[in-house]
Amino acid sequence: MHVFRSMIIEAPVAAVWSAVRAFDGVASWNPAVLEATMETGSAITPGSIRHLDIADGTVFRETLLELSDLDRFYTYDIIDSPLPVRNYVSTHRFVPITHTNQTLGIWESRFDCEAGQETELAAIVGDQIYVGGMTGLNDFLKGQRHE
Repeated sequence: MHVFRSMIIEAPVAAVWSAVRAFDGVASWNPAVLEATMETGSAITPGSIRHLDIADGTVFRETLLELSDLDRFYTYDIIDSPLPVRNYVSTHRFVPITHTNQTLGIWESRFDCEAGQETELAAIVGDQIYVGGMTGLNDFLKGQRHE
């Protein structure tokens, strides 16, 4: 299954990437994440594992697979989560919109799930997690001075 969401973030790409680059920094901008801690490695080193405490009481454990400062993206997988998914790999990338000095945020994943769960998981992953997270990121960045 493929889930894809995108949105305009009202800040320049350098400010957006600075906010999201550290794999354990997600709690500062994503309202669904109460705490993010590194279990192993560092927040920018592929192979490192983060532990996320989610507002609904659930826990996610994820591995940073790839991070590119040049192309402004990171890719991760899920080790443990309450989601009924397998082989979950996700990429969150950021593209400058040069005309307006904004950023296009793109968050997508591919994973396996049981037949019949696609619609529900598209709503949970795509709308609640991805759109909710990028909306939180946009809100976090609003009001900060960007040049």
